[in-house]
Amino acid sequence: MEKVPINLQNDALTQYLLSMGLKRLSQGKVRDTWSLEPLLGHDDYLLVIASNRISIFDYVLKVEVPKKGEVLTALTHFWLRFLTGFKNQLIPSEIEEGLNFAYDLRADYLLTLPIERCLVVKNLTGKMYPAEMIFRGHLGGSVFEDYLATGIVAGHQLPADLQKWSKLKKPIFTPSTKEEFGNDINKDVDFFFNHMDSLGLKADAEGVVNMLAQIYTMVYNYAEERGILILDTKFEVAGEILADEILTPDSSRFALKDDWIKAMEEGRDPHFYDKQPVRDWGATVKTPFSDGKGGLITGLNKLKSASPEYLDYIKFVHTVDVPEEVISHTTERYLAIFEMITGKDLQYYQIEDMGVTF
Repeated sequence: MEKVPINLQNDALTQYLLSMGLKRLSQGKVRDTWSLEPLLGHDDYLLVIASNRISIFDYVLKVEVPKKGEVLTALTHFWLRFLTGFKNQLIPSEIEEGLNFAYDLRADYLLTLPIERCLVVKNLTGKMYPAEMIFRGHLGGSVFEDYLATGIVAGHQLPADLQKWSKLKKPIFTPSTKEEFGNDINKDVDFFFNHMDSLGLKADAEGVVNMLAQIYTMVYNYAEERGILILDTKFEVAGEILADEILTPDSSRFALKDDWIKAMEEGRDPHFYDKQPVRDWGATVKTPFSDGKGGLITGLNKLKSASPEYLDYIKFVHTVDVPEEVISHTTERYLAIFEMITGKDLQYYQIEDMGVTF
């Protein structure tokens, strides 16, 4: 996982939380995780704050996308409440039924906490599965090249001559590793289950995979009724407990069903309702690095983490300015997908379902 740019590490909120005695445990590409032990006297709960930072091709950009952190937080909150009957890591409010414990933190301890970007969750340290649990209802993304080469994706033999983004007869599980630096690595299901077997967790993992397949089918059907296709999605779990973000534009690939139908007819990718505008822009950026053929590399997607120049790549990416229209278009997509999925305006949801005050 690429380190966060230094200029994003100590913003005003960070300084406030540090002044209140909290300890930051980790800072990811988008989320910061804080220990609440100094306030609550125990370490059973963690405060997770979603920033407006954005990363593409595993590089964190120096720009922020307005409302992005709020959409990620509200959608995760929505889906975990939607999936009744499945365990999740959210800690409920003790003050107002249906709200998250972040509401209590703001009421009792942290009076200026931006709870529209905050969730309090169970501390699952040491219990998380060592893999990204990816499910695909459509054939595309990083596994499509494997399919073209072998007809096999993560150990699943698929029918011949499938078009990119074809709907599969049933969703497939395609796990990947969690890499601290650089790109996650796709693995087949046998590798995953053999690894879980070495941990004495194979039977547990088989049950979890079946559970996640059931969840993916449920949410796929829910979204499809609203004209949205969840082409693929990534879950993180601690056993049967759903953790981290869930079914957001950062962990899923959304497309409008009508556009997907046209895309299949026209032989193109559908328009994704996520950070695709930033990815598209990033693929056009001219870099100062040699392509080994007498020219220079064009596209941040071609700056691979396996290169000995990787640290120089990071420094370069942190200097690149993203056009304002790309950022505004991305915000529009995040807000649009939230409203289509929940049926509510973001601010209305925050006030009514999260206890946010503006």
